[in-house]
Amino acid sequence: MSSNESPTADTGAGYENLRGVLVAPGDQATTWYYRAAAPTLATDANGRVQFTLINAGPMTMFACTGMWGVATATLDAVRADLAARAGVPVAQLNLLPAPVEVGEVSLMLGDGQGGYVQLGKTRSSGAPPYHAAFNIMLDADQAARVRKALSGERGWLELRYAITAAAPSRHTASTTTSDAVDVEVSLRADGEQSDAGLSLRSQVSTYAERGQEQQQTQHVSADAADWGLPKP
Repeated sequence: MSSNESPTADTGAGYENLRGVLVAPGDQATTWYYRAAAPTLATDANGRVQFTLINAGPMTMFACTGMWGVATATLDAVRADLAARAGVPVAQLNLLPAPVEVGEVSLMLGDGQGGYVQLGKTRSSGAPPYHAAFNIMLDADQAARVRKALSGERGWLELRYAITAAAPSRHTASTTTSDAVDVEVSLRADGEQSDAGLSLRSQVSTYAERGQEQQQTQHVSADAADWGLPKP
């Protein structure tokens, strides 16, 4: 699958950036929601980035684990800042993961000029920090591009998450109408156009959608140059 799409870091509509974390107020003064601004690679218990690149004859084995989450220490600092802003003890400040669903997670291989193709895809763990593991065999050309990415060159490798977040729907008044409507329909087929008149009787009902939410999906990504990898 190819894609010339160039997703940016999460702008987080309705969120503010605090210490590199996107935060938004909840329905109470002491409740806030957070989400990561961009994905990155996970680390193990010793703080090492979970990433492996091993030559295997004409092929190269590439394994890594992505994540879309926030470090505990960073969350603690954000919680303290928000508690100070609200004038309450830190223990009374609720900082919760944003209500989102993480869909497909992809590794995107670039051409260095803004074009990308999907190198691999997987599903996340389904809960923060949404770990996503990849294990891919690379041919010579793919391995060469990945190595360029590891050397710090941008545009060769991206980690991309599909995020579906809930946004409040627009509330509308409840109305019911019943009308006869004359509709002019223009049809075009085989280079010829013909017009047809239709008479429709429609009954339209619109109701207030309080409490309902409209799903919005976006892609957030991070270039390999921002993964914090040690240079080869």
